Parts: sequence; structure tokens; C-alpha cells
Amino acid sequence: MLAKGIKESKLYREMSELLEPMGLLVVDAVKNETAQGVQLIITVFSPEREVNTDDLAEVYNIVYPRYSVIYQDRDLSLEVSSPGMTRNFKDIHEFELFKGRLVRVYSSTFSTWIEGYISSCSDESVTLTSALAVDTNETKDEMVLTYGEIQKAKLAYRWEEGK
Repeated sequence: MLAKGIKESKLYREMSELLEPMGLLVVDAVKNETAQGVQLIITVFSPEREVNTDDLAEVYNIVYPRYSVIYQDRDLSLEVSSPGMTRNFKDIHEFELFKGRLVRVYSSTFSTWIEGYISSCSDESVTLTSALAVDTNETKDEMVLTYGEIQKAKLAYRWEEGK
């Protein structure tokens, strides 16, 4: 099952405020406290373009100094990354972030992977267009799946389409 509520996380909100003016959206923000210090893992995305290493370096250079002051008595480890081509979704808010992208979801109702493009989503469900049930090769123009029936979800990539 996918989680719900990352947008209420303090770290997520802080990162969003810092990075949205740069045209970057926060996909995930995780803080792990260890005996050695604090580890921050930030995943960023841009709906207009591909995120490149310059973007990741810029995010690092903005976030690291700020949080090294906040955690001045602890060692800070910061990891900044893009979601990648086949990211596993952790939270339902990712359906909104990746609207228009190809996804692959495992539906407990159909007991198969469903592949399609995210056309819309609400608090209860997501609508996929050009949906394909992978096991049966059955296609539908549009399919509505509730979040309760989605066991797993990830970005998909069809190599032959180049998208």
C-alpha cells in the first residue's frame, strides 16, 4: 500500500519552500537520525524538463549550508537525486506530481500490473488513459483505480516510444 501524508511532513514543506522558486518539485524528503549524525535524502523533479546534475548540485549547495547550521552539533549527510525512469512510488501525492507520465500499478482488483498514462487523480482514485493489463494484453481507453486497490506503483518507460 502507498502511504499518504508526506506533504504534511515538516521537512517536505521546508524543502518545497526552498526549491519551488527554482522550478523543482519535491518528490520525497527523508530524515534519518543515526549515531553518527543526520542523513537527509531529497528527491526532486521538474515537470517542464529533465533534472540534470547541475540542478542536483544547485539543490545541494542551497540545502547543505542551511541544514549544517541547523544540525551544527551533528554530522550531516545530504543526498540529492532525481526520481529516475522507473521510480517506485512511496506516497499517493506522486500521482499528482507525475500527471501525464506513464506508470505501472499493481491492482489487487485485477491481480495484475496495469500500465497507463496518469490523466487525473483525486483524493480517492487515479485515472489512467491508454491502460493496458499486462498479463492479458487487454486495453482500455480509460481506467479508474482507487488507491485502496493499488498495491504498488512506479514510473514506467516504453523504450520503443522514447517517452
